[in-house]
Amino acid sequence: EIALSTNDDIIIIDPEAEYRPLVEGLGGEVIEISATSPNHINALDMESGYNDGDNPVVLKSEFLLSLCEQLAGAGRLSAKEKSIIDRCTAQVYREFIRNGYLGVVPTLQDFHTALLEQPEPEARDVALALELFTEGSLNTFAKYTNVDTNSRILCYDIRDLGKQLLPVGMLVVLDSVFNRIIRNRKLGKNTWLYIDEIYLLFQHEYSANFLFTLWKRMRKYGACGTGLTQNVDELLRSDTARLMLANSEFLVMLNQSATDRAELAKLLNISDNQLGYVTNVPAGCGLIRCAGNIVPFTNSFPKNTKLYGLMTTKPDEARRE
Repeated sequence: EIALSTNDDIIIIDPEAEYRPLVEGLGGEVIEISATSPNHINALDMESGYNDGDNPVVLKSEFLLSLCEQLAGAGRLSAKEKSIIDRCTAQVYREFIRNGYLGVVPTLQDFHTALLEQPEPEARDVALALELFTEGSLNTFAKYTNVDTNSRILCYDIRDLGKQLLPVGMLVVLDSVFNRIIRNRKLGKNTWLYIDEIYLLFQHEYSANFLFTLWKRMRKYGACGTGLTQNVDELLRSDTARLMLANSEFLVMLNQSATDRAELAKLLNISDNQLGYVTNVPAGCGLIRCAGNIVPFTNSFPKNTKLYGLMTTKPDEARRE
Protein backbone atom coordinates (compact mmCIF):
# COMPACT_ATOMS: atom_id res chain seq x y z
CA GLU A 1 0.00 0.00 0.00
CA ILE A 2 2.83 2.41 0.88
CA ALA A 3 4.63 1.49 -2.34
CA LEU A 4 1.64 1.95 -4.64
CA SER A 5 -0.35 4.79 -3.07
CA THR A 6 2.36 7.19 -1.83
CA ASN A 7 5.58 8.76 -3.02
CA ASP A 8 7.36 7.75 0.20
CA ASP A 9 10.73 6.04 0.05
CA ILE A 10 11.03 2.42 1.19
CA ILE A 11 14.38 0.96 2.28
CA ILE A 12 14.91 -2.70 3.16
CA ILE A 13 17.89 -4.38 4.80
CA ASP A 14 17.76 -8.00 3.66
CA PRO A 15 20.19 -10.47 5.31
CA GLU A 16 18.73 -13.55 3.60
CA ALA A 17 18.30 -12.35 0.00
CA GLU A 18 14.53 -12.91 0.11
CA TYR A 19 13.13 -9.57 -1.05
CA ARG A 20 14.36 -9.33 -4.65
CA PRO A 21 11.12 -10.62 -6.31
CA LEU A 22 8.96 -8.21 -4.31
CA VAL A 23 11.28 -5.20 -4.68
CA GLU A 24 11.82 -5.68 -8.41
CA GLY A 25 8.12 -6.45 -8.88
CA LEU A 26 7.38 -3.00 -7.43
CA GLY A 27 9.99 -1.36 -9.67
CA GLY A 28 12.66 -1.02 -7.00
CA GLU A 29 16.41 -1.61 -6.91
CA VAL A 30 18.33 -4.41 -5.15
CA ILE A 31 21.97 -3.73 -4.24
CA GLU A 32 24.03 -6.84 -3.51
CA ILE A 33 26.91 -6.16 -1.15
CA SER A 34 29.74 -8.64 -0.55
CA ALA A 35 33.53 -8.89 -0.56
CA THR A 36 33.44 -10.23 -4.12
CA SER A 37 30.77 -7.89 -5.50
CA PRO A 38 31.83 -4.93 -7.67
CA ASN A 39 29.38 -2.79 -5.69
CA HIS A 40 30.84 -0.32 -3.21
CA ILE A 41 29.26 1.91 -0.57
CA ASN A 42 31.49 4.61 0.85
CA ALA A 43 31.52 4.35 4.65
CA LEU A 44 32.32 8.07 4.84
CA ASP A 45 29.43 9.39 2.75
CA MET A 46 27.90 12.40 4.50
CA GLU A 47 24.81 14.45 3.70
CA SER A 48 24.46 18.10 4.62
CA GLY A 49 22.49 18.06 7.87
CA TYR A 50 24.27 15.03 9.30
CA ASN A 51 23.91 15.31 13.09
CA ASP A 52 20.97 17.71 12.82
CA GLY A 53 22.79 21.05 12.74
CA ASP A 54 25.41 20.20 15.36
CA ASN A 55 29.02 19.54 14.37
CA PRO A 56 28.63 16.63 11.92
CA VAL A 57 32.21 15.47 12.52
CA VAL A 58 31.26 14.56 16.11
CA LEU A 59 28.71 11.95 15.00
CA LYS A 60 30.94 10.69 12.19
CA SER A 61 33.81 10.39 14.65
CA GLU A 62 31.60 8.23 16.89
CA PHE A 63 30.75 6.12 13.85
CA LEU A 64 34.43 5.64 12.96
CA LEU A 65 35.32 4.90 16.58
CA SER A 66 32.68 2.16 16.56
CA LEU A 67 33.97 0.84 13.24
CA CYS A 68 37.62 0.82 14.36
CA GLU A 69 36.78 -0.78 17.69
CA GLN A 70 34.73 -3.39 15.86
CA LEU A 71 37.86 -4.24 13.86
CA ALA A 72 40.36 -3.98 16.72
CA GLY A 73 38.18 -5.76 19.28
CA ALA A 74 35.90 -4.50 22.03
CA GLY A 75 37.73 -2.40 24.61
CA ARG A 76 41.06 -2.63 22.81
CA LEU A 77 41.33 0.95 21.61
CA SER A 78 43.35 3.12 23.98
CA ALA A 79 42.52 6.72 24.85
CA LYS A 80 45.39 7.85 22.62
CA GLU A 81 44.08 5.84 19.68
CA LYS A 82 40.58 7.24 20.13
CA SER A 83 41.97 10.78 20.12
CA ILE A 84 43.92 10.05 16.94
CA ILE A 85 40.80 8.65 15.23
CA ASP A 86 38.86 11.78 16.19
CA ARG A 87 41.66 14.02 14.89
CA CYS A 88 41.88 12.17 11.57
CA THR A 89 38.11 12.25 11.13
CA ALA A 90 38.13 16.05 11.38
CA GLN A 91 41.12 16.21 9.04
CA VAL A 92 39.63 14.16 6.18
CA TYR A 93 36.30 16.04 6.27
CA ARG A 94 37.72 19.56 6.65
CA GLU A 95 37.72 20.56 2.98
CA PHE A 96 34.49 18.72 2.14
CA ILE A 97 32.53 20.52 4.87
CA ARG A 98 34.27 23.83 4.15
CA ASN A 99 33.04 23.53 0.54
CA GLY A 100 29.43 23.15 1.70
CA TYR A 101 29.29 19.34 1.37
CA LEU A 102 30.13 19.63 -2.32
CA GLY A 103 32.95 18.09 -4.29
CA VAL A 104 34.73 14.85 -3.51
CA VAL A 105 33.66 13.14 -0.30
CA PRO A 106 36.50 11.39 1.59
CA THR A 107 36.76 7.60 1.81
CA LEU A 108 38.09 5.08 4.31
CA GLN A 109 41.23 4.91 2.17
CA ASP A 110 41.72 8.65 2.76
CA PHE A 111 41.18 8.05 6.48
CA HIS A 112 43.78 5.25 6.40
CA THR A 113 46.25 7.60 4.69
CA ALA A 114 45.58 10.28 7.32
CA LEU A 115 46.35 7.78 10.08
CA LEU A 116 49.70 6.93 8.48
CA GLU A 117 50.59 10.64 8.37
CA GLN A 118 50.26 11.06 12.14
CA PRO A 119 53.46 11.12 14.22
CA GLU A 120 52.28 8.76 16.98
CA PRO A 121 53.08 5.02 16.74
CA GLU A 122 49.52 4.32 17.95
CA ALA A 123 48.20 5.76 14.69
CA ARG A 124 50.09 3.11 12.73
CA ASP A 125 48.55 0.42 14.96
CA VAL A 126 45.05 1.64 14.09
CA ALA A 127 45.99 1.90 10.41
CA LEU A 128 47.26 -1.69 10.48
CA ALA A 129 43.98 -2.91 12.00
CA LEU A 130 42.11 -1.09 9.21
CA GLU A 131 44.37 -2.22 6.36
CA LEU A 132 42.43 -5.37 5.44
CA PHE A 133 39.28 -3.23 5.08
CA THR A 134 40.88 -0.31 3.23
CA GLU A 135 43.70 -1.63 1.04
CA GLY A 136 43.06 -5.37 1.38
CA SER A 137 40.54 -7.86 0.03
CA LEU A 138 37.66 -6.61 2.22
CA ASN A 139 37.68 -3.02 0.92
CA THR A 140 34.00 -3.05 -0.10
CA PHE A 141 33.26 0.04 2.02
CA ALA A 142 36.56 1.88 1.48
CA LYS A 143 35.92 3.27 -2.01
CA TYR A 144 33.52 5.77 -3.55
CA THR A 145 29.90 4.66 -3.75
CA ASN A 146 29.39 3.26 -7.26
CA VAL A 147 25.77 2.09 -7.02
CA ASP A 148 22.54 4.03 -7.40
CA THR A 149 21.05 4.44 -3.94
CA ASN A 150 18.38 6.87 -5.14
CA SER A 151 15.66 4.37 -6.10
CA ARG A 152 12.40 5.05 -4.26
CA ILE A 153 12.26 1.38 -3.24
CA LEU A 154 15.75 0.23 -2.28
CA CYS A 155 16.92 -3.10 -0.89
CA TYR A 156 20.37 -3.79 0.56
CA ASP A 157 21.09 -7.52 0.06
CA ILE A 158 23.79 -8.31 2.66
CA ARG A 159 23.52 -12.11 2.69
CA ASP A 160 27.00 -12.69 1.24
CA LEU A 161 28.96 -10.19 3.33
CA GLY A 162 30.70 -13.03 5.16
CA LYS A 163 31.56 -13.40 8.84
CA GLN A 164 34.41 -10.86 8.90
CA LEU A 165 32.71 -8.18 6.85
CA LEU A 166 29.18 -8.49 8.27
CA PRO A 167 29.65 -6.46 11.50
CA VAL A 168 31.33 -3.62 9.58
CA GLY A 169 28.84 -3.92 6.73
CA MET A 170 25.84 -3.56 9.00
CA LEU A 171 27.31 -0.38 10.51
CA VAL A 172 27.98 1.11 7.07
CA VAL A 173 24.55 0.18 5.67
CA LEU A 174 22.82 1.72 8.70
CA ASP A 175 24.86 4.89 8.23
CA SER A 176 23.98 4.94 4.52
CA VAL A 177 20.30 4.64 5.46
CA PHE A 178 20.72 7.50 7.94
CA ASN A 179 22.15 9.70 5.17
CA ARG A 180 19.14 8.85 2.98
CA ILE A 181 16.72 9.74 5.78
CA ILE A 182 18.47 13.10 6.23
CA ARG A 183 18.21 13.79 2.49
CA ASN A 184 14.51 12.89 2.46
CA ARG A 185 13.83 15.11 5.45
CA LYS A 186 15.14 18.11 3.48
CA LEU A 187 12.94 17.07 0.55
CA GLY A 188 9.87 16.69 2.77
CA LYS A 189 9.62 12.94 2.01
CA ASN A 190 8.74 10.18 4.44
CA THR A 191 11.03 7.16 4.72
CA TRP A 192 10.02 3.63 5.71
CA LEU A 193 12.84 1.37 6.87
CA TYR A 194 12.38 -2.40 7.14
CA ILE A 195 15.13 -4.50 8.74
CA ASP A 196 14.60 -8.23 8.35
CA GLU A 197 16.26 -10.66 10.78
CA ILE A 198 16.90 -7.66 13.01
CA TYR A 199 18.35 -9.91 15.72
CA LEU A 200 21.56 -10.09 13.64
CA LEU A 201 22.27 -6.41 14.32
CA PHE A 202 22.07 -7.01 18.06
CA GLN A 203 24.70 -9.76 17.94
CA HIS A 204 27.32 -7.04 17.54
CA GLU A 205 27.58 -4.28 20.15
CA TYR A 206 28.40 -1.45 17.78
CA SER A 207 25.71 -2.04 15.17
CA ALA A 208 23.23 -2.49 18.06
CA ASN A 209 24.22 0.87 19.58
CA PHE A 210 24.15 2.65 16.21
CA LEU A 211 20.71 1.18 15.44
CA PHE A 212 19.45 2.26 18.87
CA THR A 213 20.59 5.84 18.16
CA LEU A 214 19.01 5.75 14.70
CA TRP A 215 15.77 4.30 16.12
CA LYS A 216 15.44 7.24 18.53
CA ARG A 217 16.16 9.84 15.83
CA MET A 218 13.90 8.45 13.10
CA ARG A 219 10.58 9.93 14.10
CA LYS A 220 11.71 13.56 14.09
CA TYR A 221 13.33 12.96 10.69
CA GLY A 222 10.03 11.82 9.14
CA ALA A 223 11.01 8.14 9.10
CA CYS A 224 9.47 4.99 10.51
CA GLY A 225 11.55 1.92 11.35
CA THR A 226 10.26 -1.66 11.42
CA GLY A 227 12.24 -4.68 12.58
CA LEU A 228 11.24 -8.25 11.73
CA THR A 229 12.47 -11.49 13.27
CA GLN A 230 11.47 -15.04 14.06
CA ASN A 231 14.27 -15.33 16.64
CA VAL A 232 12.60 -13.45 19.48
CA ASP A 233 14.41 -15.40 22.20
CA GLU A 234 17.80 -14.52 20.70
CA LEU A 235 16.73 -10.90 20.20
CA LEU A 236 15.74 -10.57 23.85
CA ARG A 237 19.22 -11.58 25.01
CA SER A 238 20.28 -8.03 24.13
CA ASP A 239 19.44 -5.38 26.74
CA THR A 240 19.44 -2.79 23.95
CA ALA A 241 16.88 -4.79 21.97
CA ARG A 242 14.69 -5.28 25.05
CA LEU A 243 14.69 -1.53 25.65
CA MET A 244 13.76 -0.84 22.02
CA LEU A 245 10.95 -3.41 22.13
CA ALA A 246 9.54 -2.10 25.39
CA ASN A 247 9.52 1.47 24.02
CA SER A 248 8.17 0.66 20.55
CA GLU A 249 4.77 2.17 19.83
CA PHE A 250 3.51 -0.59 17.54
CA LEU A 251 4.21 -4.34 17.75
CA VAL A 252 2.81 -7.24 15.74
CA MET A 253 3.22 -10.74 17.22
CA LEU A 254 2.45 -13.87 15.22
CA ASN A 255 2.62 -17.49 16.39
CA GLN A 256 5.28 -17.80 19.11
CA SER A 257 7.16 -20.66 20.72
CA ALA A 258 6.62 -21.35 24.44
CA THR A 259 9.90 -19.70 25.49
CA ASP A 260 9.26 -16.64 23.34
CA ARG A 261 5.71 -16.30 24.68
CA ALA A 262 6.99 -16.33 28.26
CA GLU A 263 9.63 -13.67 27.59
CA LEU A 264 7.23 -11.43 25.66
CA ALA A 265 4.56 -11.78 28.35
CA LYS A 266 6.97 -10.51 31.01
CA LEU A 267 8.36 -7.70 28.87
CA LEU A 268 5.04 -6.43 27.47
CA ASN A 269 2.65 -7.40 30.31
CA ILE A 270 0.57 -9.78 28.17
CA SER A 271 -2.07 -11.86 29.97
CA ASP A 272 -2.42 -15.65 29.67
CA ASN A 273 -5.71 -15.19 27.82
CA GLN A 274 -4.09 -12.86 25.29
CA LEU A 275 -1.20 -15.29 24.81
CA GLY A 276 -3.72 -17.77 23.44
CA TYR A 277 -3.82 -15.68 20.26
CA VAL A 278 -0.12 -16.42 19.57
CA THR A 279 -0.20 -20.08 20.64
CA ASN A 280 -0.52 -22.73 17.91
CA VAL A 281 -2.39 -20.36 15.60
CA PRO A 282 -2.38 -20.41 11.77
CA ALA A 283 -0.37 -18.00 9.62
CA GLY A 284 -1.73 -14.45 9.64
CA CYS A 285 -3.12 -14.62 13.18
CA GLY A 286 -1.70 -12.92 16.24
CA LEU A 287 -1.67 -9.89 18.50
CA ILE A 288 -1.17 -6.18 17.88
CA ARG A 289 0.16 -3.99 20.69
CA CYS A 290 -0.37 -0.28 20.06
CA ALA A 291 -0.12 2.53 22.61
CA GLY A 292 -0.36 0.01 25.44
CA ASN A 293 -3.47 -1.68 24.05
CA ILE A 294 -3.34 -5.34 22.95
CA VAL A 295 -5.85 -6.67 20.41
CA PRO A 296 -6.03 -9.96 18.45
CA PHE A 297 -6.18 -9.95 14.64
CA THR A 298 -6.62 -12.24 11.66
CA ASN A 299 -5.12 -11.38 8.28
CA SER A 300 -5.59 -14.18 5.78
CA PHE A 301 -3.78 -13.13 2.59
CA PRO A 302 -5.16 -14.77 -0.59
CA LYS A 303 -2.61 -17.16 -2.08
CA ASN A 304 -3.82 -17.04 -5.67
CA THR A 305 -2.47 -13.52 -6.25
CA LYS A 306 0.66 -12.16 -7.91
CA LEU A 307 1.55 -10.18 -4.79
CA TYR A 308 1.48 -13.32 -2.62
CA GLY A 309 3.79 -15.01 -5.12
CA LEU A 310 6.24 -12.12 -4.78
CA MET A 311 6.10 -12.10 -0.99
CA THR A 312 6.17 -15.76 0.03
CA THR A 313 9.45 -17.26 1.21
CA LYS A 314 8.15 -20.78 1.79
CA PRO A 315 10.27 -23.34 -0.12
CA ASP A 316 7.19 -25.35 -1.15
CA GLU A 317 5.62 -22.28 -2.74
CA ALA A 318 8.15 -21.72 -5.49
CA ARG A 319 7.57 -18.52 -7.42
CA ARG A 320 6.34 -19.16 -10.91
CA GLU A 321 6.30 -15.57 -12.08
